[in-house]
Amino acid sequence: MAASKEKYILSIDSGGSGIRAILFDKKGRIVSRQYEKTPPIVSEPGALEHDPEKLWQALVSILKKTFKNKKFQAANVDSLGICNQRGSFLLWDKSTGKPLTKLISWADVRAGKTSAEMNSNTIWKVIQFVSKILGTITGQPMLIATHMLKFTTDHASVRLKWVLDKNPELRKRAKKGEILFGTLDTWFVYKLTKGKEHISDPSNATVTGMFNPFQLQWNAPLCGIFGIPIGIFPNVKDTAADFGTTDPSLFGVGIPIRAVVGDQMAALFGHACFEKGGVKISQGSGAFVDMNMGDKPKLSKRGLFPLVAWRLAGKPTYMLEGFTGTVGTLIDWLGKGIGLSDTPKVLNELASQTNDTEGVVFVPTASGMRYPHFNPNAKASVFGLSLATHRRHVARAVLEGIALSLFDILEGIKKDTNVPVSSIMVDGGVSQSDILLQCLADFCNVEVKRAPEPDMTATGAAYLAGLGSGYWKSLEELSKLERGYKVFKPKMDPKSRELKLERWHRAVQSTLKID
Repeated sequence: MAASKEKYILSIDSGGSGIRAILFDKKGRIVSRQYEKTPPIVSEPGALEHDPEKLWQALVSILKKTFKNKKFQAANVDSLGICNQRGSFLLWDKSTGKPLTKLISWADVRAGKTSAEMNSNTIWKVIQFVSKILGTITGQPMLIATHMLKFTTDHASVRLKWVLDKNPELRKRAKKGEILFGTLDTWFVYKLTKGKEHISDPSNATVTGMFNPFQLQWNAPLCGIFGIPIGIFPNVKDTAADFGTTDPSLFGVGIPIRAVVGDQMAALFGHACFEKGGVKISQGSGAFVDMNMGDKPKLSKRGLFPLVAWRLAGKPTYMLEGFTGTVGTLIDWLGKGIGLSDTPKVLNELASQTNDTEGVVFVPTASGMRYPHFNPNAKASVFGLSLATHRRHVARAVLEGIALSLFDILEGIKKDTNVPVSSIMVDGGVSQSDILLQCLADFCNVEVKRAPEPDMTATGAAYLAGLGSGYWKSLEELSKLERGYKVFKPKMDPKSRELKLERWHRAVQSTLKID
């Protein structure tokens, strides 16, 4: 049987526990999907790593499974896009291509002591002090951001310094130019091109904390202060660009690689949030709230830093991001931990048995509060229980609480930036709850639109690759692709909304006061 002449876009989506290969047709529809689990390694308390070679083997495996279908041969692939969990990195030998470290996850917290040392570094504190004064005088965002920056283990810069401090020989070799650094996109492109390309894009680079989003280049002064050799970093190209071609020995023909992008940025693009004020919320284990900030980097007065969402034809688009760490994990815990409901489905069914919580308020901050409240020690709280309270009231309060925590993040970004929001796009497993999305629409008082595809990261990577290859000609063409969103319109009366929000804010303030 001859291979089909139809061309497709191939998207690789590598997350924290698995990797997907998804093919899209010209109308943006999924025509093939493959998946393999890639469980993390927890070698000691605080560690979260992956074996980079096993990730590479999983990538090759799912692509070969995809190409087993005669309709979907490698020759039928117009171009390839890669999206990945951001901020995780590894080091490898420049001459042999062999990994010198594991892929150290963004969620690895072993570098906590290093982050404290970096924040108290004398030179850094002087720079921050001067930046505060000059930023106050000039109002320049880059100076204000420098003053506000606080290093945490979320930053790859902290984990990289920790690795180099633990392994002085690695630092020596890095200074000699014998070692390469890469986030997962860089590693995959390097392997796919048989070592010809050491490359990334601004969306992945900015999340490391070592790429200046204002100047769009690796931050040499910052790296110099903390002893990080800048020569180890990849070249940074536009998000949709020529990232090389897969080596023909892998799949029979070379496949053009035309996009790499961080996962949350990919989802924002996949939802076609191309204009300033476009918002998407991805709800999985945690929930990420991302807002398009347009072509100028904006920072929040309360600690959100500008990230590059994507850069096309040399023009960057920026975004701000707030997130809550416990959404899907919280729902799982409610079942497995305290027996409120066996599954998310049962939780939703319980919540559907009542239209009101009867005064119960659930603050879902089991792993601390992030933006805009910033209390890492905050615990989840339940208020308003009485002898008349039933499980259905608590179940509904849980879903309302998740929606209200997302409302808080979005309201914080709106207040800090004065950028209005007209609608919210949502994806992720938790977004399958109609009750939760109706609550979100009611509290935010805007339409909420749920994508038919739970994981929009792969869609965004495909759109960018197709844009980079010319498969799709423009953002306008991408905007017109049929998506089949389900729309939730606000329907709560203003007085009820006001009372709900007032009670929620009191509950949050009470939670913040509990040690």
